[in-house]
Amino acid sequence: MIIYNTTFGVPKELENEFLDFIRDKFIPLSIKNNILIEPRLARIFSKEDNDDLSYALEFKTHTIEALEKWNSTVGKELNFLIVTTFGQNIQGFATLLQPVDL
Repeated sequence: MIIYNTTFGVPKELENEFLDFIRDKFIPLSIKNNILIEPRLARIFSKEDNDDLSYALEFKTHTIEALEKWNSTVGKELNFLIVTTFGQNIQGFATLLQPVDL
C-alpha cells in the first residue's frame, strides 16, 4: 500500500472556497476510477504566523505504477482544474509514503 499525500498552501481568504472545491470536486474526481481510495483531509498547524493555511490531502493506492497511471490522466486533469479555478493562489506539492509495520 502507498500513501499519496498532497500538501496545499491556501490563502486565508480562499479557505472556504478551497475546502468546498476539495470536497465537492477534487475528491470525487480523484476516486472515481478506484485507483485512489480512502481520502483524508487534515489541516496542518504551523508556528509561522502568516496569511496562508496548509492542508494535507491523503489517499491510498495499491502500487506506484497505479498512481503513475492515475497521475498521467486524472491527475493532469485535476491540476488543470485547480489552476483554472484558483490561478496561482493555491500551491501544492506531493509526497509518496509507504507505511512501515511497528
